Amino acid sequence: MTPACETLFYPFTSGQLSAPADTLLFMNAIPSSDLDGFSGSQLSPVQWFKPYADALEKRGFSIYSGDIASGSCDLALVIGTKSRLESEIYIARAADALKVGGTLVVAAGNKEGAGRLKKMLLALGFDGIAEASKNKARVCWARKDALAQDVVNEWLAQDSEREIEGGFLSRPGVYGWDKIDKGSAILAEELPSDLKGHGADFGCGYGYLSRAVLAKNKKAKSLEFIDADARAVALCEKNIADFEVKTQGRWLDLTVQHADLSNCYDWIVMNPPFHEGKKTDSDIGIAFIKSAHRALRRKGALWMVANNQLPYERVLHDEFWSIETVYTGGGYKVFKAVK
Repeated sequence: MTPACETLFYPFTSGQLSAPADTLLFMNAIPSSDLDGFSGSQLSPVQWFKPYADALEKRGFSIYSGDIASGSCDLALVIGTKSRLESEIYIARAADALKVGGTLVVAAGNKEGAGRLKKMLLALGFDGIAEASKNKARVCWARKDALAQDVVNEWLAQDSEREIEGGFLSRPGVYGWDKIDKGSAILAEELPSDLKGHGADFGCGYGYLSRAVLAKNKKAKSLEFIDADARAVALCEKNIADFEVKTQGRWLDLTVQHADLSNCYDWIVMNPPFHEGKKTDSDIGIAFIKSAHRALRRKGALWMVANNQLPYERVLHDEFWSIETVYTGGGYKVFKAVK
């Protein structure tokens, strides 16, 4: 549980708020023992990040992916993010979903925009806002009366797909959504043009590498594109729809083992993440490398890019039969690893 999530429930654990008996929306839902007081039938958790979604389902909650009816909820919870744009979208969706008289509760870590939460609620027309600071995070809550509907509509309109550099469709919330990642661009330049058979893009994002590898490799038979963000998988599918090769998207957490991801690919491309939320963690990339090794067939090849300072070479040598550094420059390295 994150500090923001722990702090989100402070108004309830301190007795200042009580949970309603009816409908509850949780935007950017994070698993927490404090949710145990809510039944699965009354809570609609919205979460695109697979590790959190899996953990919520283990607690008995079903991830909600449908449209949220305006004025349908008694209580709406929101975990804000470092991205102001993403937080505005989440808070606007929650505010719009509330019934008049319903309560909005919003929390964020001090390094993830906690200081702007009250101003954001004021901009939406909330008044009588209560707030508290705990666990290096802040929580604000208020009752919904009349809202500044023009601001609500403006923020809701931000939650849409749009074209970015290179003609890709993307949307706020997806990691690196509004740019082409430098490391991915370097890897795309270094990819070979003789890849055949069945391949995968691990951590596909909105699909930059998937499109690059298919454009270069006309003899590829199929591509699976995999990401922990369900929104990214949907975007990647659209961004490679013009290729005739067989493709399939999968919403998976690649830091854990999957029985059906074993000896099934001839090649894998990836720019592994080195963060969870906003925290740098090379263990995530190491887990991706181990997942790639399990998923490749014998003599299958992994093509990956990484920042120079990340400690991936040792695990590559531990896992793979041969390792070649095919590019070094601009703070990045590109590796070809053969199983």
